[in-house]
Amino acid sequence: MKRLEAALSLVPNDCVLADVGCDHGLLCLAALQSGKAKKVYACDISAKSLEKARRALKDKNAECIVSDGLKNVPRDFTAVTVCGMGAETMLGILSEYDGAATLILQPQTQAKEVRKTLTEKLGYRLIEEITACERNRYYPVMRFEKGGGGLDDLQLAFGLHAHNPTDGLIKMCEMLKKKYSAFKPTEQSEKLLAEIERVLKSAEHANNQDITAESDGRGI
Repeated sequence: MKRLEAALSLVPNDCVLADVGCDHGLLCLAALQSGKAKKVYACDISAKSLEKARRALKDKNAECIVSDGLKNVPRDFTAVTVCGMGAETMLGILSEYDGAATLILQPQTQAKEVRKTLTEKLGYRLIEEITACERNRYYPVMRFEKGGGGLDDLQLAFGLHAHNPTDGLIKMCEMLKKKYSAFKPTEQSEKLLAEIERVLKSAEHANNQDITAESDGRGI
């Protein structure tokens, strides 16, 4: 599943969507065309960049807004998408937002810090996560909703499904294992490899349980 497809799948139905850093406006357009969103705000800090979205969303129920994060966006939105940004920029935007909209986030860097800050400091819980793959790179796409709900250390590092990995997460961990096993060992890389092994062992355990359930008839 690609990033835009993954993000769209996590957008709640019948929402008013604010897409921060909308670029070409493709996610906004897809949200409207699919019926996921009844209205969208396409937001970008660059007026020049916003022109691409303006053309894509012409004659649609959409407003294109020059805005630093959510600062200039009307407060009737019920969902926010922030995709393709580094964690520091993303968290800077969200730390200034005090509403309760559903958040769909795809950080380019430091996904662990995004999970940690949202769940431990900003009062959100992670309710779904997809490991998207595009051009042989893996990206976490997360949906947060307001409310309590913590994550353990392995979930902070590898996402909501770390203890019952999805196919995408398994493939990402296999790639990371191969990558870091080729490096000269350091304390940090050894710790990361140990965490990766925990995720992969969880996948192996879950697979063995499925096989056992099928063999004794419980999986039918």
